[in-house]
Parts: sequence; structure tokens; C-alpha cells
Amino acid sequence: MFRTFCSSCIFLFCTAVSFAQQASQIPNNRVMMILDGSNSMWGQIDGTAKISIAKEVMTDLISDWDDDIPLGLMIYGHRRTKDCQDIELVSLPAKAGRKNLIDKVQSITPRGKTPISLSLSTARAQLLLQRLQNPSFSRDAKTALVLVSDGLETCNADPCATAYQMEASDPGTDVHVIGFDVTDEESRALQCISDNTGGKFFRANNADELQAALKETVKIASGGSPAPAPDVADAQPAEPQASQFLYAKLCETCERLPPLDVSWNTYKDGQPFYDGLGVIFPDDPVFEAGEYEVAVRYKSSHVTAKGEIEFGADGKQIGEINLNGGSAVMFAYATDDKTIAADPIFYQFYPIKDGKAASEALTQNASTNSATWLPAGRYKVVATHDQVKESAEIEIIAGQETKYDFDMRVGYFEPAAVLTPGSKPLGGFMDFFVYATEDGARNTSALDSIVSFINANGDRKPLKPGSYFVRASVSYNRGTVGFDRIFPFEIKANDVTAPVFDMNGGLLSHVVKSESGKSITNIDYVGADDGKRVEYFNAGGSNTAALPVGRYYLRVLSGGETYESDRFEVLPGQTTNVNVTIP
Repeated sequence: MFRTFCSSCIFLFCTAVSFAQQASQIPNNRVMMILDGSNSMWGQIDGTAKISIAKEVMTDLISDWDDDIPLGLMIYGHRRTKDCQDIELVSLPAKAGRKNLIDKVQSITPRGKTPISLSLSTARAQLLLQRLQNPSFSRDAKTALVLVSDGLETCNADPCATAYQMEASDPGTDVHVIGFDVTDEESRALQCISDNTGGKFFRANNADELQAALKETVKIASGGSPAPAPDVADAQPAEPQASQFLYAKLCETCERLPPLDVSWNTYKDGQPFYDGLGVIFPDDPVFEAGEYEVAVRYKSSHVTAKGEIEFGADGKQIGEINLNGGSAVMFAYATDDKTIAADPIFYQFYPIKDGKAASEALTQNASTNSATWLPAGRYKVVATHDQVKESAEIEIIAGQETKYDFDMRVGYFEPAAVLTPGSKPLGGFMDFFVYATEDGARNTSALDSIVSFINANGDRKPLKPGSYFVRASVSYNRGTVGFDRIFPFEIKANDVTAPVFDMNGGLLSHVVKSESGKSITNIDYVGADDGKRVEYFNAGGSNTAALPVGRYYLRVLSGGETYESDRFEVLPGQTTNVNVTIP
């Protein structure tokens, strides 16, 4: 079992244990853990993903929980992306079901948003309902919500205000908040939650802050002066008192994996027999001598296997089932200092079969320097930093770790455009389409060849160093009339390329009227020299449009008849006014 306790790990465990000790002094005291399962939990502390730390610590915590203290669990952000309703009430506080809670914690895969406010109000409502439905609860009972979050609310809500309303309408429910690797700004926002409910805020960032947090936690538990902080060895919970264990391994010659790292579905004579982690408690089914069919998963990864295991007469498993999996540890740098990780960074793993990569990624939640467990085989790995992508092929070998570093160094493209040198930048009238080749820039229908897109002046987009072409498109007043020009440009690593493109154009302001009052169906802008239509306008008779410098006339369609205006000239950076009256 994982025994590398960083400061956050010890803190989270001791905080919950302190609440458990406090609860044992008050009848019907309840503790509800609210755990952050949002995508940011893939971030790292000392090279280990925060979700991995939280899983291991929570597993130890629940395994060692006092059965006399009702414990509940709620998780948010772990099932769906971009969904602020993704809140799962796993269990209301109860005195049973430890194993189910452990299974649930181990299955968390961070994916989505951080709906702290809705989680708090949902937990409060559920706890209030539980209290109303159980008259036996003592009036002196306390309820402690323990919120574990590594960042701020991301669902357009105010958790601080929600906490204030909770305390005003139903005092007595303390919300204790654990800031898990948070910034100063995040720390202040999270502390407001605990302050507004009479709870305590703890921040787990380093050893000194951990020491202070542990003392405060003991003070909460004892109701008096803080006791000396426990040593790390004293803080570790006892191993589960298991009666049997199930064992798997990652390769034929590998050692057995820790039983709590593996989930099992077992069958006896074709019938379901046991589902859960590889730790069998006395109240679980007994594996007697014989063979069992199994489906096995390592942690919450895609490393799985199906097969058979055998138990001997001594009640112990004979051998192990081979999962045939290994790990990928990716790293990416975006500056000349290759020791600093690119942030944000996102990795996707596509299995390669018969020389072709799959169309869908096997996993999309890997983070830098964190082990991603995969079945043995070849993979295409796509690393994404902002809008920059790099790919590589790697080999996953069973029982081994595969490392790969991505060079994600970029420059930045910050384009602007003017109708003529010295004129005012066109700002939001511009769109910039970036292509790797000139042919791509000229083929406006080839949308899949666009490398990047900027829809207004002042935006800055990252690009890999190299040569590019931009199709600069101006549409004055975002109307239907506009024109494009293509320009080459270069991007250098760690530099900003900020060209101001000369569109060599002017403005045409026209008013077309009909003496008979007939509606104007369409107006074509036609080149006077070649008779080719440049653009068209079908929203009435008045418009201001940007056009390339040159000579034009208007071709007006009204009442089934076509009329032509006099010739006029569009000059660089100037506005040409044209008034046309048709019969």
C-alpha cells in the first residue's frame, strides 16, 4: 500500500481522524466528506498526482474509521466534463459500508468542473432530510462537513455566500475546509467558507503549515489545548484486518501488487461471487479451495485482465493473475529551461494496431511526471499545451516504466491589420486564419488545414517555431462584404511575432434608393476593369463595406430588373461615398 505521506496526505488523514474523535464524544455525530474529483486534481505535489495522494489517504482513512461514527461521502467533478451538476452523493453518514466507500474512492477519475457551492447546499439538504427522517438523532448532535478542494469554484456561484446562508438558516453544521495545494488567493476564498460556518480552514502546502494545521485539528477534537503533533509513524492508520487477499501482477516476473490497488469481479461456477478490492474481510464471501473466474482492473486504469485464479486448502491464493501492463511517464517543457514543466499540459494515448493509431484515445487524463498505467503495446501519444500539439510513438512494456519528453517550446502570434499604413487598426473587424502552407491558405474550403484562428486584434496565440501563412480577412461592421489577403510570417521560440498587415483597402459607403419604392433585392460589387463580382450585399440599400483598392461599380437587382451605377474608385484608407437612384 502507498506509504509516501506528503504533508497534504498526513494533514487530510489527521483532520478526518480528529473529527472522528470529536464525533465519538457526541451522540449521533455525523461526518460528511466532500471530495474534489475535478480535472485539476491531476495536478502534482512533489511529482505525484493530487488525486493519487487523495485516493491512497482516503482509503487508509476509511479502512481505519471508527464504525460507531456515521461517515458519508460526496464527490464532485469526476464523471463528466463541463457539467456543473456532476455531484454524486455516494452515501449519507452511516455506520457501515466502509468497503463500498473505498471502492468508490479508488474508482475516481478526475474529469470536470468544481461546483463547490452546489455541493455544499446539496450536502446540507440531504443531511437535514436525514435528520428529519431519524427522530432518534440527539438534539446535541453535531454534523461536520469536510470539504477537500484544490482550487476555486468554477461554476459561476459564490461558495462563501452559500456558506453564510447555510449558517443563517441552519446553524450548527460546521464546514471545515482543506485547501489542497492552493494559492494565496484560493486560500482566502476557501477560508471564507469555513469562517462563515464556524468551521476551521487548513492549508496543506508544506511541512510548517502542516504542523500548525495538525495542532489545530487536535484542538478541535479535544475541545481544549492542542496536543503535540503526532509523528508520521503514529499518524499512519492500521492495515485493514483482512481474512484473505487477492493477488495480481503487472508482468510474468513481477512481484505481487498491493491488494488495495486492484479491483476484482469474481465468479464461481459461472455465478457472481465477490466484487471489490483485493482485501477480503470476515464478512465477505470466503474463498474456499478451488478455481474462480475473474475480471481484474489495476487502480482506475485501463490495465485489465480476465482469467482464472486458484485458492488452496490453506485459504491462500496460488500464484497471481498477470495484468500485462506498464506505465508511461510523460514530461513536457515549453521554455529553454528543460527542467520546468509546461503548464497547462494534456496527454492522450491512442493504441496502435497493425501500424495504425486508434481514432479515440484510450485515456485522456494523464499529467506530467505522473504514471499513466496502460496495457502493454505501442501507443501514439499526443501532448497538448494551450493550442500547440506534439505527438510521438512509445512502447509500453509490461512491468516497466516508459519515459518520454516533449519539446513544447512555442512563440506567440499577435497579428493586427490596417486598411493602409498609418491608419487605425481594424480591431474586431478582422479574422486571422493560420496555415502551414500557402496552398492551404488559398483553399478556403479546407478547414482541416487551419493551424490556428484569431478572431480579433490584440489576441495572442501560441505556435510552434517555424514558417506559416495567414489569411487575413476583413469584414467591416461584421457585414457580408469583405476581402482577404495572404501574408507569410515566421515564429521564433519564446518570442512574440506581432505584425501589422497592410490590407491595401478602403471603405465604400453607399445608399441605393428606388424612385418607385421597389425593394432592393441584391447589390453586387463589381470590378470596373474585369467585370468580375468581388462581393455582394442583400440586406437593403445602405451599407459601409471594406474593399480592396481599385475601380468598381454597383450592380443592383430590384423588381426583376438589373441596374448599374457609375464607376467609382476605392482609395487606400479613405471612405468613398456613393449614392444611387434607380427607377
